[in-house]
Amino acid sequence: MKEFITRTTTAFFLIIFTLAAIIYLPDIYFSALIFVVIGLGVWEFLKLTAPSVRSNLLIFFNGLVIGSFFTFGKPDLLFILFFILFSFGIFFLVSINNEEKLKTFVKDFGIHFIAVFYLFFPLYFLFELKTIGPNFLIFLIFVIAVGDSGAYFIGRAIGKHKIYPVASPKKSLEGIIAGIITAGLAGWASIVIFPVNIEVWVAIATGAVIGFVSQVSDPIESLFKRSAGKKDSGSLLPGHGGVLDRVDSYIFCAPLLYFIISYLWKNI
Repeated sequence: MKEFITRTTTAFFLIIFTLAAIIYLPDIYFSALIFVVIGLGVWEFLKLTAPSVRSNLLIFFNGLVIGSFFTFGKPDLLFILFFILFSFGIFFLVSINNEEKLKTFVKDFGIHFIAVFYLFFPLYFLFELKTIGPNFLIFLIFVIAVGDSGAYFIGRAIGKHKIYPVASPKKSLEGIIAGIITAGLAGWASIVIFPVNIEVWVAIATGAVIGFVSQVSDPIESLFKRSAGKKDSGSLLPGHGGVLDRVDSYIFCAPLLYFIISYLWKNI
């Protein structure tokens, strides 16, 4: 019961803070907030993966490059991809100066790449959704929150068929189905509370798709924690673990909703 109260209290304050930031913060400040949040998640990720050779400065600088692209729209994304890969290459070429460091080169290079392109890049689509319209970002947050809650509570109550035994031992098929259904209903509720100009069936279908992807995105992040022998990515958020534990569902869902809005909604 105490854990439930702690978890609920933290969630309440996170929701209030997030809504206030989305509605009232100018884009430039919201972008800075996104960078800080992702940065905390990246810091937790680096603690989990523990690369033998690493440059925090280079990782966060390249994260800033990604953030600048989304905030200001310049320069070209392909140039950014080249620039980041080239900067990593130069760093490791200089840093790998003995046989011991060479043994972990592939792992260390991969961790640097993942920190930027698995975390900074997809999570900055949260900013992109806000620039389209605050209610689009609220739609995503509402759908994921309700879908995750539905999956959690119904999965705990009736879940029997485990489908991610290594990544997320407690996740069940029944919970995932419940998460998809409740996320779909949340899509409908969201456009009623925070109006978006789409048909009800489109909101429900979009919510259900996001609910499904959220249930996949979460255990993928869990693999990093399990491989490090950890249950949570950190302890910054009482009852919820670390920042990375809270943003894991958005890693795939934020870009997905952006693409749905850009390429599907406008044609319906």
